[in-house]
Amino acid sequence: MATLNQEQPGAVEVYAIKNSDHIRDETFRALFLTLSPERQDYVSKFRRVGDYHRSVLGDAMVHRVLREKLGQGRNHIEIIRNTYGKPFLKDYENLHFNISHSGHWIVCAVSHEPVGIDVEKMKAIDMDIAKRFFHKTEFHALLNREPSARLSHFFDLWTLKESYIKAVGKGLHLPLDSFALELKEGKWAPVVGESGETYSFKQYALEEGYKLSVCSTCQHFPERIRFVTAEEL
Repeated sequence: MATLNQEQPGAVEVYAIKNSDHIRDETFRALFLTLSPERQDYVSKFRRVGDYHRSVLGDAMVHRVLREKLGQGRNHIEIIRNTYGKPFLKDYENLHFNISHSGHWIVCAVSHEPVGIDVEKMKAIDMDIAKRFFHKTEFHALLNREPSARLSHFFDLWTLKESYIKAVGKGLHLPLDSFALELKEGKWAPVVGESGETYSFKQYALEEGYKLSVCSTCQHFPERIRFVTAEEL
């Protein structure tokens, strides 16, 4: 697996792995054994096989990327959570990561600056959800779009806003309607956080029917996603 971009120090890196029927059971068992006892206990409680598979692949991918970056063995990497539930590396305050999954995709982003990532498989939704959760200016902009374009725009907004609150690290404690995103000249405008940091965004084409957005205080995003296989982990 390739390491983080060395040409641009601090640049964001985006990785993705697909939960495929072609991944052998032996591979999942081997990856499960690499998890910490706490994570083994956690993922073992999933009743749905898909949830179990996504968690195992996600954990394995994050640890592989972090090991490559830090040059450390798995036993020297400890992931803990802040008071809002966001995972981070113990003893490595200058290395940030975030993970998301939906459908059969698991994605993660890594950077030396705060970063958040969100992937969503698009499905039919009631637009009242936007009225309830989005800022009023976003909701009105959504309604002003052609009906055929609203679903795509809804999931653009949803993943962008989720990536932002994950980058900030406050999760549900930062309501989606507490800030507004806007398009300026075809690009999503940066957002200034509570402490004055500027958060930038980038979206990626993952697969038809999916939306993927990344947010970071770092402005250097890769042009492409780095796809990983279960066998590489």
